[in-house]
Amino acid sequence: MNERLLEYLNKHGKSPVDYVLSKFEHHDIVLLGEMHGVGQQLALYHKLIPRLAEHGIGTIAYEFARREDQALVDELLDKSDFDLPLAKKIMIKQEAYWGYQEYLDVFRLVWSVNKELPASQKIRILGLNDSINWPLYNQICRQENREPNAEEIKECWKGCGEMYWADVISEHHSPNQTNILGIMGSHHAFTKYKEPSWRLEGDEKVFTGFEMVRFGNYLQERYGEKLFNIGFYDPWESRMAAEKSLHPAGGIIEQVICPHYPELGFDLKDSPLGDLQDESFYALGYADFRLKDIYDGMIYTGRLQDLQSMTPIADFIDEENISLFRDYVAYNDDADKSIAELNAIIRGYARLET
Repeated sequence: MNERLLEYLNKHGKSPVDYVLSKFEHHDIVLLGEMHGVGQQLALYHKLIPRLAEHGIGTIAYEFARREDQALVDELLDKSDFDLPLAKKIMIKQEAYWGYQEYLDVFRLVWSVNKELPASQKIRILGLNDSINWPLYNQICRQENREPNAEEIKECWKGCGEMYWADVISEHHSPNQTNILGIMGSHHAFTKYKEPSWRLEGDEKVFTGFEMVRFGNYLQERYGEKLFNIGFYDPWESRMAAEKSLHPAGGIIEQVICPHYPELGFDLKDSPLGDLQDESFYALGYADFRLKDIYDGMIYTGRLQDLQSMTPIADFIDEENISLFRDYVAYNDDADKSIAELNAIIRGYARLET
């Protein structure tokens, strides 16, 4: 088995950057699904961005900005000098604690690349994420010393949902003309795969149905074969609540690749690697789950034990944006903490556990 897999990879595997770019030869939309916060995966985006324009890729659909803030994103990328406070503002409004250099550098790199490109080739970042009304939620908590009631919660979450993420793509995509690279969390990138719902019985997660519809699922309905999704070789959740994360397909991919390649992109669709069975959480609800059922392709960025953390921005929260942070922090958590304490929390969240 291992020899057959290695033979396939030697023949068809590519460097991660070349692998992603190659998928635009036959697809308009390519989604990258990350686990969040892995340094090697974020480094791939940074290597990709300078090469997008030469391959006719003019749009990045980005989970880490809100649809509502599109005008701010466009303003940031159009400025003559990079506006760090504006970039922080966009990030805080998307997720108040998202103070990490590698995610901010996606904006900075696109801004830098665009300065050297003609107007017709400039790259646009489209914000995908929802606009939960945290200012309203937090105002109720603080002024009335209570949590919002059911009707108020409904108002806070109004207009949220991954079907609206898909609408962003539909608004900016022209078949066979527009190439879009999507960067998002792995579950948002599911296309043909249906994510299982479950309940906990003792220590075991028990399948209860397919209730969740993800961004990629909506895109699959609209774009079919124009769409290609790629997952990273990440730790995968176990079916057992107390069990540590698992290697996809039991670790055979790492066993085959690690002695020969530091990183590699490869197909799961129509590939012997895609035929590998997996018994992780993702197999819930599937009688014979194979890797090809979850992604069309995969990128290996190194051994799971070697995955690196993202870099916290030391002064992400500062005197200029502390008020904004307190408006947008989820569930009014930590709103009374000092700037130093908040930046320390951001540093703590950067630690990667695999």
